[in-house]
Parts: sequence; C-alpha cells; structure tokens
Amino acid sequence: MKRTSRFALSTLVGLLMLSLLGCGASAKFRLSFDVPKPVITPLPLRMASYYPPQLETYVYEEEIANFGNFRIDMTGAHKTLFSTVFDSLFNQYTEIEQFKDVPANFHGIIAPVVQEVQITLPQQTRSDYYEVWIRYQLQLWDTSGRLVHTWSLPAYGKANKKNYNTIRKIATQALHDATEFALRDAAASMSFYFAKEPQVQAWIDELTGVSS
Repeated sequence: MKRTSRFALSTLVGLLMLSLLGCGASAKFRLSFDVPKPVITPLPLRMASYYPPQLETYVYEEEIANFGNFRIDMTGAHKTLFSTVFDSLFNQYTEIEQFKDVPANFHGIIAPVVQEVQITLPQQTRSDYYEVWIRYQLQLWDTSGRLVHTWSLPAYGKANKKNYNTIRKIATQALHDATEFALRDAAASMSFYFAKEPQVQAWIDELTGVSS
C-alpha cells in the first residue's frame, strides 16, 4: 500500500514537473504579418516615409527568469505596417532612403522607429493571456528640414492560451498572434488618430489654408 502511494506521488510530481517545463518553454519565431489596407478617406497630403534600419530589422530578444528565452524576429513587419497605412492615409505617398530624396512637390516626411517591445506570459500575470506591447516614436518633418512634431504610438495585442490547447508549442503561436494583433492595433490607431494630433492638425491646416 505504501509502495503504491509512493509510486502515485512520484508519478504526480513527474507530471507536474513536465507541465511546468512545458509552460516555461522558450519561443523563437519570425513574425509573418499582413495588415489589411485601411478603408479611409486620404488626407490632402503628399508624404514620404523614411524607415531607419532599426525599424526594418527589429528583433525582440529577452531571457525571462524561470520561463526561458524569447526571440521575435520582426524584420519587415513594421515597414509593412506603416507602408500599408500611409498608402491609404495620404493622397500621394512614396518611400525614400534618405531625407534628401524627398520629391520637391511633397509636403513632408514621416519617420517611425520602434521605441520598446514588451511581452508577458500567463504564468507571470496569473491570467489566460499572452500579451504584447509595442511603442513607436513618430517624427514629422517638413521638406525644409524642420521637425514639426514628435509623438508616441502605443499598441497592444493579446492571445488567450485556451485557444491553443491542441497546439504543441503554445507560447510560440500565441505570442505570434498577440504580436500580430498589436501591429494591427497600431495600424488602426495611426489611421484614425494621425490628423488628430494637435500639432499635426495645425500643420495640415497651415498647408491647406484652413483658418482656426
């Protein structure tokens, strides 16, 4: 009887250890991302975008104590996000490799960078969610080289672990989806709130001759 109890206890401990190891598995993946083109009325602006190498090749890496190593390769994803939004947001849009390449008849240049990426795991928050936060910084320049405005664009995405019960690498797939949701959140915010930034709105009004 005692031997049976010891066996049952050791089996239970073993299963618990396996469960904990599974929960703490690392996640490493390259983000596959496609953002729908926003259906919005374009602003009467001719704009260029400049994407620094930091944004184009951004990789998030972190070792989280007791939970492993996490690496999200976002190469190309942020550029896809902003290019898609800007193409819908502005009446005319182009990408430039250097500021001096902006066409003469354009109004300005917008340059986004990734400021910060954070993730949390369900084990850390005692919830059901894998969560991703992304913070961008955007700079708006006119074609004379004057910095018009700098502001932050936060984005958030989450994925419920209960939706991935049949997937072996839950953390990888859930974090992938949470990251994609965060980028889609950024796309929506940029689409609808760009012209509502007070300094941006004042600049647009100045260009279009609208009196306040």
